[in-house]
Amino acid sequence: MRPVDPSVVREFETWLTLFAEGPLPERHRWKAWFCVAEYERADFERVAAMLGNHDASGSFVFLGRDAADQAECIEAVADAGHEVALHSHRHHAYADLSYDDAHAAITAGLAAIEDATGVRPRGFFVPFLDLSDGAARAVEEVGFDWVLGRADRGLDGVTVVEPVQPFDVARLERESPEAAMTGLREAAEAGGAPFLFHPPVIEYADGWSAFESWVEAVRPTTVAEQVAEGGTGVVLDCVRPVRVD
Repeated sequence: MRPVDPSVVREFETWLTLFAEGPLPERHRWKAWFCVAEYERADFERVAAMLGNHDASGSFVFLGRDAADQAECIEAVADAGHEVALHSHRHHAYADLSYDDAHAAITAGLAAIEDATGVRPRGFFVPFLDLSDGAARAVEEVGFDWVLGRADRGLDGVTVVEPVQPFDVARLERESPEAAMTGLREAAEAGGAPFLFHPPVIEYADGWSAFESWVEAVRPTTVAEQVAEGGTGVVLDCVRPVRVD
């Protein structure tokens, strides 16, 4: 029998916990769907073009584990003028990772994306947002311009920002797409934190028109640009969370 990579097991276990507490409530069914949904190049190009059509841009995040298969998607996003950011090598939680495990996951993800595309991400969206102290030290050592997440302390040389909350998927569990995007537009008008969106889940909720209206009204930018110059940054998470090799 082929040995199973511990990082693959951890990724699967992380997401399995979302479904382990009895019957899945209707409002959470997007999670099961999202675990098997697969955005392809045409989907990434459509999101990138929609942003560009409204003089907007965004930070698209990718997993290192998918970089070889999604190289054309990553390149298409970058060629359209958007930022490519890291979302780890595999999609597992960082809240309890040791320094060694976090450093290995981050550097493997960066190397995979750079090897596949020549693009070196300068931003990092932490899966599930929370960084352990060891993971925070790994982030500092590797070096990023910005991190979307949470840490118990400031990070030397790295701007740490949290997204506006509740973000899109949490709102869509209990509100119509129109109501969810209205609330997020009001949050954008208040200024400050960047926004986190999951376009496949928005489409699952029939919320594309409402999302496009949000983009048209807000005209967001990349998180790198927000950190450097101000404005409203947006992170776009289109990646399938679970993959068992």
